[in-house]
Amino acid sequence: MYRRSTTHAKRVEIVERHLQGQSLPAVAKEMGISYYTARKWWRAYRREGWSALLPKPHGPPVTGPLGHFDPLVKYAALRLKLEHPKWGPTTVLFYMGRRPSLSGLKLPKETALWEYWHQFGDRLIQPRRPVTKRPDPVPETEVVEVHQRWQIDFKGEVGTSFGWVIPFHVRDVAGRATLGSFVHLVGVKRRENSVSVRQVQEDLRVTFTRWGLPDEIQVDRDPVLVGSTRLEWPGTLLLWLVGLGIVVRINPPRRPDKNGTVERAHRTWNEHVVVGSDFTDQEELQQETDQAWTDRNWYLPSRAKGCDGKPPLVAHPELLIPRRPYSREAEDASLFALCRVDRYLAQWEWRRRVDSTGQISLADRNQRVGRRYQGQMVKIRFDAATREFVCRTADDQEIHRFTLVEVSAEYILGFTPPSEDRGTT
Repeated sequence: MYRRSTTHAKRVEIVERHLQGQSLPAVAKEMGISYYTARKWWRAYRREGWSALLPKPHGPPVTGPLGHFDPLVKYAALRLKLEHPKWGPTTVLFYMGRRPSLSGLKLPKETALWEYWHQFGDRLIQPRRPVTKRPDPVPETEVVEVHQRWQIDFKGEVGTSFGWVIPFHVRDVAGRATLGSFVHLVGVKRRENSVSVRQVQEDLRVTFTRWGLPDEIQVDRDPVLVGSTRLEWPGTLLLWLVGLGIVVRINPPRRPDKNGTVERAHRTWNEHVVVGSDFTDQEELQQETDQAWTDRNWYLPSRAKGCDGKPPLVAHPELLIPRRPYSREAEDASLFALCRVDRYLAQWEWRRRVDSTGQISLADRNQRVGRRYQGQMVKIRFDAATREFVCRTADDQEIHRFTLVEVSAEYILGFTPPSEDRGTT
């Protein structure tokens, strides 16, 4: 077993967990570290405070790990690690042993190799990004009424005679009706383009105008819908829905079964619209899509739960009555409330490691906090009173404030100039 050095973020987490009442053995078990490591950094904090947790500057000394090995061995160890950052000491040593240039030369042990790499700090070993603290997941509730919960999702690219398309579907969970089906042409070649946030926003505006606003919308972790698959930042569409007073349910990773209702709509669309048909252009495919869903919603019997063999809109005529009426004019005037966005953002806490230039990154934008904080983990919270992001050190000292256009009403609603609107977050 080779020794790993703890990052500044991990040391801070050890102390924070213990200050919150967790025992050191429990902290060590949950974080996957030894009890002695947890005890070491807790004692360091108790002796010297938060400054004891700060990272020490790195730099390869003249002697030390691999200091007495042939230069070719050190060169090969560095070269392989740079070319294959995910390889550990065991794998690197295995392939070093196969190199003719190292034949007959003594190779180091795993522990010495790891110590040698560690001297170069994050120039060689990229530390894991500290965990972002997000709002608590929305509690599970039973869906018993129409417009209580919708599901939205993309189907993968579908090839047609005129190019590749991606359909976007909106489905009511209780009513089993497809409320919106939008076909987006993404290119003549596969994976040439993708659907943008603004396109989805306009699709939903069309759907809201026809059916009103739902109480909840359930989504998977598509970056267009939520900002990033790891939920490191709430995307534009997510903030827009929050501002409209819609509860957004984000599914766990790799759980398409949680979106079963809309997944079924993808399959139905493919079987009843695409298979066996040939379309000349996107407009013709969209017209056929609209007609197909009109037929299925109004006239064709449904075997879905709660429909009793009737078409969804016949079985659930209450679908025609919006719970919260919507219009584009009302969205700008009263429906969208920036204070909801502010309350939501205030529940997040981002943790970032200051790089060698004294910068951190949030929402794909760099912010300078100062070289003096290089290597430290800092915490960023949103101040709803001033609408600023506040950057603090581990011991809660404020060091920087900044604003982001991505959380302004103009940006979220799509009023910013095209040069500023990057489409996806």
